[in-house]
Parts: sequence; structure tokens; C-alpha cells
Amino acid sequence: MNQNIYTENEKFSPEAWNLLMQYRLSPDLFISKGKVSEEDIRAYIQEHEVPIPQPLSPIQQVIIKNVSESAKKPVYRIYDGIDAAFLRAHETKERTLTVWIIKLIAEAMMQNPNTRMSLDTHTFQLWPNASISLAMAHGEALYMPVFKDVNKKSVDRIAQELKTYKERVRSGRVLAANLVGSTFGISNLGMTGIERFDAVVNRNDTGIAAIGCEKQGQISVTLTIDHRFINGWQAAEFMQTIKRLAEDLDFFKSALIEK
Repeated sequence: MNQNIYTENEKFSPEAWNLLMQYRLSPDLFISKGKVSEEDIRAYIQEHEVPIPQPLSPIQQVIIKNVSESAKKPVYRIYDGIDAAFLRAHETKERTLTVWIIKLIAEAMMQNPNTRMSLDTHTFQLWPNASISLAMAHGEALYMPVFKDVNKKSVDRIAQELKTYKERVRSGRVLAANLVGSTFGISNLGMTGIERFDAVVNRNDTGIAAIGCEKQGQISVTLTIDHRFINGWQAAEFMQTIKRLAEDLDFFKSALIEK
């Protein structure tokens, strides 16, 4: 593009030149025409179905990088459902289904140690507590804030942390420190009516539970698991633990207590 030859003051009207730059079209495309108007540019865009370039925002760049890294993981999936009766019976305005799911997964993680592992350069690291990343979106932004040491916390404390994270996500004030330290993740789209879906494993996690909507008393759960950490038998045991806890009144009683 030679701006010494083509300028908005000569061949192109100011509106045409701005549109040309917006769509990143070469002025050479219009070399055979006289004075080029905005309508001429729009007609070319329509005729040739030219897409408008959309620059990547910083958060989109981060998401693309993380998803690209996650796509390299050797994953597999397990599909099942959990009984919703006790979860719904204990649900309140503050103690939402998401809060209970976070606590439920954390307790299952404590009983299935491989879900609490991370990979160092030469070793696996087994962490003593269950820390969980939760997918949270606002507009184009997608965050995975981490709930640390969930096994030690009551559902009321988890509910307060979830409220705080929601406010930070809405205002774009999620800190880098809020996004590290998990070994397992949760993505809940059940409130949208989606019955089942696959979720992408967070960059450093061993797996993720994709929570769908309730149907005929069952809440669907899809586990996407990193095979480097958890084999198929261990993943099946993890799913069975989640199902058993969802029907265990003792779990719901102990979840009210801060440890």
C-alpha cells in the first residue's frame, strides 16, 4: 500500500479511506476507478463477502493460549449422572447448587488422591488439600478462579467466596493470584438448560467436571480427565464417589462445619 499515491484527500473520500483501513483492504483494488466513495467500498465488501478483522483483546489472547495448551493434554471422558434429590433439598439462595457441587467435588477429591496431583519437571506432586478452579464468564472474558482448600471450608464460606468472585469477574478485577493453585476444575452450564457437554481441562489441572441440567431427577456430569494423572479405573472410582456423596446425608451435615 503506497500512501504517497493513494490518500483520502485524492482518490478516496475520508469515509471510504476509513472503511478501507477498517477492513484492511488494499487501495490497489480500486486502481481502475475514479474517486472512490464509501458506497464503493461497501459494495466491494458485500460482493466479495469480506470479513471485518476483529483484534484480539488481552483476555482473548490469554484464553487462546490456555486452550491451545490444554488441547495438548491426553484426555478421555466419562459420562454419568448424580441424584439431585439431596442437593436440591439443601439448596438455598446463598447455598446454591454450584456451591454444593464445589463442596461435593472437593470431598470426592479428598477420597481420590490422584485428582490432587500436579506435574513438576521430574515428579508428581500430591497436594494435601482440594483446590478447585471454576469456569466463570462475563462477556468475552472467561476466568477460572480458584477456590483454595475447599475441603476445610463450610458451604457458607464457599458461598461468600463465590459471591466475591462473581463481583470481581463482573468488574474485571480478577487477580492473577486468584487463578492459580487448583488441581481440578468445574464448569456448570446446567442453569442454561444444557443437558451434557464437554469442558476443556484448565491448563494445570488433572481434570474437569462439566455439570449439565437436571433431567428426571439426575444431574449429568461429564468428567474430562488427563490420562497422565488418572487412569480409567481411578476416574470411574472418582465418579462413583461423587455419586455416593450426593446421596449421603452425613456429607451434607459435615459440609456446614468449618474445619
